[in-house]
Amino acid sequence: MTYNPQFPGPAPTGRAIAPQGNAGANAVPAPGAGQVPQPMAGATPPAQGSRVPQAPVPAPSAPAQSTSRYGGQGVPAPTQGQVPQPTQGTTPPARVPMGQQASPQFGQGTPTRASAQFGAPSAPNQAPRAAGNPFAPPGQSASEPGTPQASSASRASAPGAPAPGQFTPGFRSFVRSGPSMPGPGTAQYPQAAPQAAQVWVMPEPERKPLPVFEGVTIGAGAAMMLLGILGAILVAGPLYGMFFAFMCLFPLSIVISFLLFVDRFEPEPWWTKIAAFLWGGGVAIFFAGMSNDFAKLVFSAATDNPAAGEVFAVVVGAPLGEEFLKALGVIAIVLLRRNNISSPLDGLLYGGLSAAGFLVVEDFGYFVDAAVDGTFWTTFFVRVFMGVFGHVMYTSLTGWAIGWAVTRTNSIGLGCGAITLGYLLGVTLHGVWNGSGYIVSSEEAWYLLYACLQIPLFIGWLCFVGFAMKRERRDAAAGLMPYVQQGWIIPSEVQMVCHPASRRTALNWAARGGPASKKAMKQFIYALATLGLDQVVMNVRGPEPKRLEATREATKEATEQRAIFMRLTGARVV
Repeated sequence: MTYNPQFPGPAPTGRAIAPQGNAGANAVPAPGAGQVPQPMAGATPPAQGSRVPQAPVPAPSAPAQSTSRYGGQGVPAPTQGQVPQPTQGTTPPARVPMGQQASPQFGQGTPTRASAQFGAPSAPNQAPRAAGNPFAPPGQSASEPGTPQASSASRASAPGAPAPGQFTPGFRSFVRSGPSMPGPGTAQYPQAAPQAAQVWVMPEPERKPLPVFEGVTIGAGAAMMLLGILGAILVAGPLYGMFFAFMCLFPLSIVISFLLFVDRFEPEPWWTKIAAFLWGGGVAIFFAGMSNDFAKLVFSAATDNPAAGEVFAVVVGAPLGEEFLKALGVIAIVLLRRNNISSPLDGLLYGGLSAAGFLVVEDFGYFVDAAVDGTFWTTFFVRVFMGVFGHVMYTSLTGWAIGWAVTRTNSIGLGCGAITLGYLLGVTLHGVWNGSGYIVSSEEAWYLLYACLQIPLFIGWLCFVGFAMKRERRDAAAGLMPYVQQGWIIPSEVQMVCHPASRRTALNWAARGGPASKKAMKQFIYALATLGLDQVVMNVRGPEPKRLEATREATKEATEQRAIFMRLTGARVV
């Protein structure tokens, strides 16, 4: 379905080259070098005879000192000689009302073909990259993104290598395997670039609403977590309590390091991640103790067998209640922070963090009980070296299903079915772990069962997580392809965002401009990753007002950060 454009998009960067060829049905012309996009239908054209200066490096549209959405204070943006001056008497483009179809017109450039399958635009102009700059924008002709150039200089330097600014052959196949995206003329893509203001004024400080959900969850979760830990310390004593707390840091550091590695491509907000962790370590485990006792009492009364009630609570009641309570934190984040979820991997991350909080408090209690029984080191070995990823593995399946349901399908029935399947799978794996001690008669048999069952399950889960990470990168690349067709970003920028080796190369290259340059490059990569994933979500579920606003912020962030690292590294625009 094609939607009408609603929001203006990124300011012209001065780096896109107008592609050549015939325009398709959804084609969006790309601006040529030094050209300023014309206003949308209904906007007042600029006065005749006016001139628009050409800026080699795009100027950010925010103040010189900006705050990055991806963490920390931004780096002062370049101001001198980089803010284009508008034409005298120019009227900003008018917004297109809902229900009307309008396409932005860009300068004098020849339009490009925009295919729904992200086929190659015809012959964009490319040029050899700037000396010493592996990510400099192109300027001579190429048949499609990622196709090697016919430049003699390129062939002489590296026979068979891709042209500057283009995809490598392997990454081109990776992109083509992604989902089909609509052309850049639909509503979910920002369309017309706003005219530059003649007088640059420092804007008012942005006032963001307080994170009420995160604040309440962190406060309640921390209070409940401390209550449980203090109760265990009173049993063990202060000295042993400090020792057990220190020993709990080992499994916690392993799990958190793994989850942060999974989250490195498009990091989630820190406050929301902390809220998910404390939900599991405070709210979920507090009510899980009640639900486990309730299941034990009910089954014992129904069977008139306390021993059977104990087994039922461990094998069935605990997995059902604990997995439900841990997953409730992910559901709360989906309901209250909908824009934070842009891929199934985000749901997996929040589920894993909730499970990590649950794990550390449960481990503390187990360590105290084992010290009383004289089996501390055996319990430590089993829970830290053999079952450290247990809770994370179970709840991450439910979290991934929740993330998939709210980002990759528009069917309520299909989404609920996926969540139910993920939950039951997590409950089953949890019950198999808890019940393994009841189906073997000796400790040796338990270790053999672990080797034959739990290790293959863990390896399969690791492969699943790796697959989810690869799919997230592939989807982000697909979501960025219409921006390549529009001429706002170049193919090599997509590759350095979505290809791990190219990403490391880009960060190392930007580091030569200093820490501020590397930080700007990292924030540029994060902004483009968010932008691409949001387009995939809206391609499935339709344009969403809040996500559209986030898209506009991401384009602004990427434009600003690109200008910063290019200035600090001394990159030339050709």
